[in-house]
Amino acid sequence: MARIEPRCFCLLLPLLFCCHAEAQEKQAPVVNIEREGSSFIVHASVVLPVARCEAYALLTDYASLPSYIPGMLEIGVERISETAVRVRQLAEAKVLFFSIEVETMLEMEEVFNRYITFKQTKGDLESYSGVWTLLEAPEGTKLTYDAELVFDSYVPGFLGKMVLE
Repeated sequence: MARIEPRCFCLLLPLLFCCHAEAQEKQAPVVNIEREGSSFIVHASVVLPVARCEAYALLTDYASLPSYIPGMLEIGVERISETAVRVRQLAEAKVLFFSIEVETMLEMEEVFNRYITFKQTKGDLESYSGVWTLLEAPEGTKLTYDAELVFDSYVPGFLGKMVLE
């Protein structure tokens, strides 16, 4: 298979769907992807039938990502402070007949049971940042994901959109 450099893939979005599967939720995630110039804006949400602390624990257990995210090859976690974590991820995705490897270093800022912000500090995307938000809901926890990413300039926009979809 051909390999595309620089690698590109939104790494944390699959976690939304894994949380969905892990919790055996009946409601499907709602995902919206918009293109604004060279940026892709992703909004996603799902209601999980678990307490907010359970959803938060799953989101912040970075080392276990390879056990439930298909294509996650390697992960490295370095705790910087009580609320800051550096997460290195290497993943592989298949788009059309290409195999795309993605490596990124994310700085995560955690606010217990409320939200987790992230920003790529090094990696294969031109830029990638966003936030996971956890809100109480009658059915459990509403988990939202909002991110903005820009693929490297020589990755065609249609391919970036296909990866995200």
